[in-house]
Amino acid sequence: MKKLHSIGAFFLLAFLPFAAMAEFEEGHEYRVLYNQPPVEKDAALEVVEFFWYGCPHCFKFEPYLKNWLAKKPADVKLVRVPAAFHNQAKFHAYVYYALELIGEAERMQDIIFEAMHKEGKRLKDQAAVEKLLEQHNVDIATFRKAMKAWHVDSKVKRAIALFEKSQLRGVPSIAVNGRYTSGDVKDYQQLTEVIDHMLGLAREEQAQQ
Repeated sequence: MKKLHSIGAFFLLAFLPFAAMAEFEEGHEYRVLYNQPPVEKDAALEVVEFFWYGCPHCFKFEPYLKNWLAKKPADVKLVRVPAAFHNQAKFHAYVYYALELIGEAERMQDIIFEAMHKEGKRLKDQAAVEKLLEQHNVDIATFRKAMKAWHVDSKVKRAIALFEKSQLRGVPSIAVNGRYTSGDVKDYQQLTEVIDHMLGLAREEQAQQ
């Protein structure tokens, strides 16, 4: 996806006619990271979605991703990774992993997205986040403790490193087994199709091992 934003990297949708792009081409809709090892035989297939709560395109992509998730092969695992490419996104990465630690990340995903993109809440600091969480019955004391946990700090640092290693420019972006990454696509639906295409490439690579 072409990506453009003043404080981070978002994608700019081209919305080209569907017939104009019947097949996916390396270097366009997807990329291969040749400096990463090939997908090993019998390795689990992992789809990583890089996102940011504050990204309007990530919010709009959510229903498409959920649709894909409902139909994905049983041997494919989806992992969400918050892309901490600037200070606000980094703070939200701590929020995501703190919620994950206390078992609330999945339940709060849509709630946080809708608060930011439908209700206009910026959630720029912990007080604003806690106010929202409290309204949805998240234990604030437990959340505060999780925000300071070494495990959460470690996950944020790994997320930063993974985003850089994947050579991505913005969000939402997809990586498959650290080997294939999404590129320029015309719309959200096509991004899900590119996910399946990259999974197919990963399976082919496994078969050759």
